[in-house]
Amino acid sequence: MGFKNVVKTLDPRTILVLGLLGLSAVFCARSVETLVVEAVVVSVLLFFLEDRESVREMLRLTCPMVGVVALISLLSFDAAAAMYQTVRLFNLLVVSGLFFHVLGPDGLETALRKLNVPYSLVFLLTTSFRYVPLMKGKIRHIMDAQISRGIDLRPRLKNAPHFIALLMPLLIQSLILSDELAMAMMSRGYGSRQRTMRTCCRFMLRDYGVMAVSLTGFAVFFWWERTRL
Repeated sequence: MGFKNVVKTLDPRTILVLGLLGLSAVFCARSVETLVVEAVVVSVLLFFLEDRESVREMLRLTCPMVGVVALISLLSFDAAAAMYQTVRLFNLLVVSGLFFHVLGPDGLETALRKLNVPYSLVFLLTTSFRYVPLMKGKIRHIMDAQISRGIDLRPRLKNAPHFIALLMPLLIQSLILSDELAMAMMSRGYGSRQRTMRTCCRFMLRDYGVMAVSLTGFAVFFWWERTRL
């Protein structure tokens, strides 16, 4: 059983807390050595993900951003500070991407609704996550269509005026999608107050155990980081 399948057996609220604790651990790290250890840990977790395509996509988006930050940091600060900022950004991006990948929009919605977050905010957040891959596909299709018409959309300075051929169809597609979403919401009675949850979840003994171990471990880590320097 893969890492994602093991974590999926937990309550979505437990997974959300684990993700928040992971991000908090990155923020609490005060030395480069600790950040490097955290980077090794999250890299190992990525290795255990069964969806290799998602891992490649995550790294493909993360590495250029980390590279830009590393270059700017090296030009602005010394090598130690640049490494600190670079590794910290890598950890933040990978930890957030890892847990959002495991939790998914449905799990995030369930967790937030169980925590009594206003439904309008939950709906806005989870719908945004669901539309990210859809909009990515739309952009790819528009680019392929415009390139087939001879419009050069490669990321070059001289091609900047050509990007209007990408932005205008994308804007129109976004308006069409928003209208379709509004019609779907109206047809499903979005404004009704008698709303039920599609999935039901409750805390099990393993959730309490994972929460207790995680919170205790984070408390020890926080104390250790604050006292050793």
